[in-house]
Amino acid sequence: MLGNLVKNSLLHTPDGGEITVRAASSEGEVVFSVADTGSGINEEELPMIFERFYRTDRSRARATGGAGLGLSIARSLVEAQGGRIRAESERGKGTTISFTVPVFTEVDR
Repeated sequence: MLGNLVKNSLLHTPDGGEITVRAASSEGEVVFSVADTGSGINEEELPMIFERFYRTDRSRARATGGAGLGLSIARSLVEAQGGRIRAESERGKGTTISFTVPVFTEVDR
């Protein structure tokens, strides 16, 4: 999941941009986030980016733009573990995608 988010950031962040990966513990969860200073996503497209086969830039060839499955798979994996995934973005300023997964202890097993 994390690898897919980093790969997406690398594809959409120009040379000289920044990508920040964070992880933190919060109330029984681990929160992961990948933030970039890339091209960003239009606000009206944000609700759809986790849908299968959805691509924000449909003009890109599948060979270079992917099939639109990565974020959908990431969402499925996060939710299967009892977590949540969300995106924040502003066109021209970058995107942050965060997901949570619960922390399991010996007592939970």
